[in-house]
Amino acid sequence: MLSIAARLKGREKLVISTREKNDILIVDIEGEIKRSDITDVTLHQWIKQQLERGKRKILLNFEKVDFIDSFGVGEILASYISTNNLGGKLKLVKISKKLFLIFQVTMLTKVLEIFDDEQVALESFFKE
Repeated sequence: MLSIAARLKGREKLVISTREKNDILIVDIEGEIKRSDITDVTLHQWIKQQLERGKRKILLNFEKVDFIDSFGVGEILASYISTNNLGGKLKLVKISKKLFLIFQVTMLTKVLEIFDDEQVALESFFKE
């Protein structure tokens, strides 16, 4: 498990763990994606590091994401753009209704592929 954000009073506010399946990097995100918790490495910077390591299929699992602010939305969009520019694919899975509404308002649902089921999301990488 890799933490990419600051600890606030001893608690990690954003935790990332990864696993791979069929050459797809599955990124399990837990906590809150917001500006006030970021110190040295942002989510976008972390995704760029994975791209530099040759990862081109990335699935962000939002099942345990509690909150996202405008900074976090920007991080997701920047990650999508960086991945797309390198010929990769970045997709999202298991977004809560509350977060999905934020993505709708910001029009990210028109840009990002968002899935309810992880297996369906994984299979979608091979249907293109």
